[in-house]
Amino acid sequence: MGLDLLRNIAIFVFSAAHVVPAFAQDALCEDAGSYLVQRYAQAGDAQAQFNLSQRLDQPHCSLAEQAKALELLHHAAFQNHPDASYLLGVRYIVGLGVSEDPALGLSYLVNAAEAGHLNAQFQFAMIRLETAHTSDHRDQALYWLGAAASQGDAKAALALGHIYAGGLHGITRETCWAMDWFDAAEMIAQDARVDLSDLLPTGLRCDL
Repeated sequence: MGLDLLRNIAIFVFSAAHVVPAFAQDALCEDAGSYLVQRYAQAGDAQAQFNLSQRLDQPHCSLAEQAKALELLHHAAFQNHPDASYLLGVRYIVGLGVSEDPALGLSYLVNAAEAGHLNAQFQFAMIRLETAHTSDHRDQALYWLGAAASQGDAKAALALGHIYAGGLHGITRETCWAMDWFDAAEMIAQDARVDLSDLLPTGLRCDL
């Protein structure tokens, strides 16, 4: 995983909702949010700015309205709104509606991660692992994977399990830790009624 995976995920997620058909480029937004939301956004409320940005960033909205949506997203992220920071991070990393700037995108992801955004924590960690040049980078990635897993992110716990089971990314192989993380991933998945059986290794033993 890493930049290529994040690019593919982001393009898939954003394509249906954010690509503006040619025939709709001059259309007006039919539902730009309530008057109260607009007033709060104008007054600088980060949540209102984020909500309004999502209302304006739709296929039936005009290009001017979509530009306003991006502006509002920046305003909300400037106030450390987690979802706004995460979305801007993805946009800049893959160049969706903005000039591609991975370094700026990662900075937004870090802001979102520090605010507790699970997807930001996971995505930043995986990118950091794939691009790690120092042990500090790897430690930073492990920290954010652990933070996401401890908050109930099954894919983060699963990733940690595979990292320690295989000794990946220059990390010492620790089968006992790997089994702990696989168990955590399975427990989280069971609570969410998700089957991870195909993603869990068989025959792994704790080597003390």
